[in-house]
Amino acid sequence: MKYKITLFLISILFISCNTKTVEVELNSTGGMAYQGESKGKKFSFGSDEDAKIAVDLILAFAQKDTETMTKCMADSVRYMPPQGSKPIMASSEQINEIVELLHQPYDSLKRYIWNAIPLIKEGEDFTKVTVTFNEKRYYKDGKEESIGLIDRIYIKDGKIFNINQWMSER
Repeated sequence: MKYKITLFLISILFISCNTKTVEVELNSTGGMAYQGESKGKKFSFGSDEDAKIAVDLILAFAQKDTETMTKCMADSVRYMPPQGSKPIMASSEQINEIVELLHQPYDSLKRYIWNAIPLIKEGEDFTKVTVTFNEKRYYKDGKEESIGLIDRIYIKDGKIFNINQWMSER
């Protein structure tokens, strides 16, 4: 009798341990472009590596770490600032000068990343990483300011080639 009970319990244990496979359909694309030549095209997620490149650039700028910035960037980069409508084109050799110029009014900057979302639009061979973050500005005159920023950073083959930036008061 003990043998039958033991055999029964082992059978129950064996049956309950079987792996069950459940197929779940995931959306490999989502969202949609609504304007221009891309109208109707879908998006898919880009890589975590591209998101990290974008975040590294944003944090490096606040720390005036031009070496890291140069590693992240293509030979030339187009930057569209939040104010003004004219893009700034810069080569990698100009990074030190540009960073010093943009940091001139500040004693220091602190950036706090909220999120970084890498997306690739159908038919494109580059990633657009949207990074939202808060920037605390400490001016040389003692004034402080907190602003929200959204950067859309374009990356191809591991290098940033375009940056668009939007700003909001906090």
